[in-house]
Amino acid sequence: MFKKIILLGTLAVLGTAGGMVLNTQSAAAKSYGSPKTLKGIKYTHTTPKRARGTWYNWDKTIGANKIVVKKHQVKWYYRQHKQGKWQHQQTLTGKKLYVYRQKLNHKQMFGFYAAYQDDFSFYYTGTKKLKGKTVKYMSGNYTYYKAWKYAIR
Repeated sequence: MFKKIILLGTLAVLGTAGGMVLNTQSAAAKSYGSPKTLKGIKYTHTTPKRARGTWYNWDKTIGANKIVVKKHQVKWYYRQHKQGKWQHQQTLTGKKLYVYRQKLNHKQMFGFYAAYQDDFSFYYTGTKKLKGKTVKYMSGNYTYYKAWKYAIR
């Protein structure tokens, strides 16, 4: 239980989209004047097509992470090491999923949020060459890859 709490705390601090969701309105949300959403940023409940699929990340400090993105659902998973079962962390579905979009530095950014969440963790997608192959990635505070073999490099 203690390891789980540390891992979840680390993920929240590092600004991943799967940060902790508050049941009460945050101070930032109150200052926006809206009970659930970020002021000035439009949102939908539908994820971008380019973000859909399964994305993997490996970090020595926090372990392995997986994000599964569907049209109206985002699920986060983690595991302590490169082996073992994936542990479900959080799911946002339908009207509980807020997808914010904005353009920043000529990149189409998007973020997956719950109501009252305000950690500003946005992602963008692209491709790059790794090991002679063109690989899809989703980048924010960490880089996630479509294939596990590229995430564990």
